[in-house]
Amino acid sequence: MVSQIDSDGNEIAGIRTVELLAPTGTSLGFNYDARTDLGDLYGLNGSFIPFHTTRAERLIAGDTRLSLEERYGSHEGYVLSVKKAVEKLVNERLLLPEDGQKKIKMAENSNILKNK
Repeated sequence: MVSQIDSDGNEIAGIRTVELLAPTGTSLGFNYDARTDLGDLYGLNGSFIPFHTTRAERLIAGDTRLSLEERYGSHEGYVLSVKKAVEKLVNERLLLPEDGQKKIKMAENSNILKNK
């Protein structure tokens, strides 16, 4: 049995955190690097596969996941998406308001789609 995933490859089950409601990539609960020389438990480490920044980069790579630019349009669009995710989780009592404010501040200070 495996978890169902959304169109970004992120698991659907459980609480959808800010990082899943306003994603910047695909988070995996396993490491897709199949090398065995890295230790027995290496495969249990999670992985993160970031989205491409632009549609053109995504198409060249053959990635079916939307790019950051297609998703959010701009840095401000990304921050707005994070704010909406925080508001949803705070309203559902799944995130403390002060923790939500930290997530918003992190989004504002991030380089995601800056200068685009």
